[in-house]
Amino acid sequence: MRLSLASALALIAATAAHAQTVYPIDRAEILAGARFDFKVEFADRLAPDQVQVTVNGADAAAAFGKAASFIEREDGKDQSALILRDVALPQPGTYRIVASDGAHTREVTWTVYDTGPRQAKNVILFIGDGLSVAHRTAARILSKGIVEGRYGGDLAIDDMPHMALVSTSGTDSIVTDSANSMSAYTTGHKSCVNAMGVYCALNKNGLEHPRVETISEIVKRLRGMSVGVVTNTEIEDATPAAMIAQFCRQASANGLSSQSHR
Repeated sequence: MRLSLASALALIAATAAHAQTVYPIDRAEILAGARFDFKVEFADRLAPDQVQVTVNGADAAAAFGKAASFIEREDGKDQSALILRDVALPQPGTYRIVASDGAHTREVTWTVYDTGPRQAKNVILFIGDGLSVAHRTAARILSKGIVEGRYGGDLAIDDMPHMALVSTSGTDSIVTDSANSMSAYTTGHKSCVNAMGVYCALNKNGLEHPRVETISEIVKRLRGMSVGVVTNTEIEDATPAAMIAQFCRQASANGLSSQSHR
């Protein structure tokens, strides 16, 4: 049986409307020990006893070490949510999260990874905002020249010992923006356009969206390292701000100055 495009889209919409949304999202990659907010959004208004959420077959409260908060009507809507703030998974491995409302079930999988023993004393992360392979190629041609298909030399960046290419597509758009692409650099989590250090949830208040810890917060909290940001643009520009946005928010909430968090 063939479905028309309109029928197929209607079927997809109907299916999506009754699916739970889980944050962190499916196929999330999480650093062991990194903190994040765990949230499940339900499409309907539910009672607490209708909701079941497990992590690798165990109750979520047991897996995370504390009980979740259940919100029967989030933001006054007939939609329920379950949230656990500031949790972490200390052991690397594959985690299977299952959320059920009794009628519908959603399953996502996370990969929690660890790093080896610390080797570098300090780390300097260079970010060329909007820089792509094509930009580097153009710069190499202009500065070094090219003859018979061979460049006249390398750029300094070509000789850096550790480089990587990062996909910057967001959860809601292939074409991303500075906020959520830089957020992916600093947290390892994908999010939507205009988001920084958070997943885009249904909350009206953006500050209530599920948060994920940045690399700046992690190295200071777990390694006792200092963090500095140097930029040739405004510090509140999305690219540098993604390194310290939650840092400064937490400092402000604790009555500390940004200077004391450097």
